[in-house]
Amino acid sequence: MSQERVLLGFDVGGTKIGIGLGTESGKIIGSARIPNVDTYPEDILPKMVSESKRLVAEAGMDISQVSAFGISVPFPADAVNGIMTAPTNNKKWRNVPILSYLKEQLGIPGCFENDANCAALAEWFFGAGKGCQNFIFLTQSTGIGGGIIAAGNLVRGGGALSAGECGHICVELDGRQCNCGMKGCYEAYAGGRAIANRIREELACHPDTAILKFADNDPEKIDMVAVEKAVRAGDAYACAIWEEMSLRNAQAMGMFINIFNPEKIILGTLAWAVGDLYTDPIKKHLPKFCWAEPLAKCEIVPSALRRDIGSYAGIAAALNYLKENA
Repeated sequence: MSQERVLLGFDVGGTKIGIGLGTESGKIIGSARIPNVDTYPEDILPKMVSESKRLVAEAGMDISQVSAFGISVPFPADAVNGIMTAPTNNKKWRNVPILSYLKEQLGIPGCFENDANCAALAEWFFGAGKGCQNFIFLTQSTGIGGGIIAAGNLVRGGGALSAGECGHICVELDGRQCNCGMKGCYEAYAGGRAIANRIREELACHPDTAILKFADNDPEKIDMVAVEKAVRAGDAYACAIWEEMSLRNAQAMGMFINIFNPEKIILGTLAWAVGDLYTDPIKKHLPKFCWAEPLAKCEIVPSALRRDIGSYAGIAAALNYLKENA
């Protein structure tokens, strides 16, 4: 092995837990996946330990040679104490002290971060944010999460450590209901799940929309892929939905640009999966929502890591932990 530090990363999701072993320069040495649908933590936590040790052994190393581990987890959570309190997609995981468990079982230092923060860190160390000191990462998928790097540091906020919840700024007073409980959130207008739900609600008024055709005539199959195909086919209703989504994206991003003056806004899944059809309308509308000077200095770019970002999330968190505790 080289003299590079080696790091272990865990990406805890609602259907799987990804485990990655990699170097600080971004080389993935080994990876594993543990199914995580309808599981109990007492069954899964020991597997996380055994799979980690297996990956390390297969790399010809001892666990003591791993510099640190990082855990990427969905919120809500107790970030201060590293406890998964109530993950939405893992109903049986309640108040799980995952950080202390892994520290004890692995015998190496580690950290616990919000998954969107980890995605931002992954882009910072290994992707489109490399070399930046100020940028914002937006997940742009089922929902809208965010991670903020400012002045060369991850922004976590105060006591709740909840900074970066970019999808839950209010863009419409008393607007559409959001899953978070508030009304008028950015996510309620531009998140994939919210858009699909809205279309299902409005189908009675638009029964001939091509969106339904591209969803196999099954309202439950409506997703952003079907919407994109309908837009490309010129469907009027789909184009109107897309235009409003683009306007709301620009409205929110304009706020972020004026507040943070970022070098880049890096966009997740929809931006790289759809391409210019997604980003061009946002850029068209942005001058309505922010000053010309910071806009001219901000690039709107897709994720460089794309679908591999989860493989780097926990590793990037571990690398940032070592940076912050040097």
